[in-house]
Amino acid sequence: MRISIRIDSAAGNAQLRRWGGEFRTKVQKAVERAMRTEAAEIKDDVRAHVAGQMSVVRKSFLKGFTAKVLAKDPKRLPALYVGSRIPWSAMHETGGQIAGRMLIPLHGRVGRKRFKAQVAELMRGGNAYFIKNAKGNIVLMAENIKEHDRPLSGFKRRYRKAEGVKRLKRGADIPIAVLVPKVVLKKRLNVERLVAGRIPRLSAAVEREISTVD
Repeated sequence: MRISIRIDSAAGNAQLRRWGGEFRTKVQKAVERAMRTEAAEIKDDVRAHVAGQMSVVRKSFLKGFTAKVLAKDPKRLPALYVGSRIPWSAMHETGGQIAGRMLIPLHGRVGRKRFKAQVAELMRGGNAYFIKNAKGNIVLMAENIKEHDRPLSGFKRRYRKAEGVKRLKRGADIPIAVLVPKVVLKKRLNVERLVAGRIPRLSAAVEREISTVD
């Protein structure tokens, strides 16, 4: 995800070119200081917003949202970048649809790599099969057998919790995942509006810093 908001940057850079060398450098540093101060708070606000709108399991997802100052080009004023290192996080900002047949784990979350490995192990052992349930959904099932206790342990625990079952009998069928033709994601985040709301404060901070330059 990348949020892009501009504040008359063309006029600002034109003014920067008109200023003299040493003064121009001081102005650039002043703008950078103001942005770095605001960037830390914007980053915290964005992460708090995401945590409040979504059930975040992994802290790495939240840490992927960041705000940083780009100030390497001496010919331009510094810029503030707000975004996420996780490309697909933008789907939660705009909403959208992911097409293609996909297996979605049932009764709780499982990491993508772990889920793939567990299903592959069950299929290699011949203990994974599809059925069509009463609602017409295609469900991946597995049999509760001792040979596959390890890959099934998490699925059994989550299934028991969801169904309120204390113990599963040997040979019982366990629903693992549902096969879907597409996934529709609703808009759940509004990071762009949050950042836009901080622009007046950021602009004021930049003006204060520039006013100290002589």
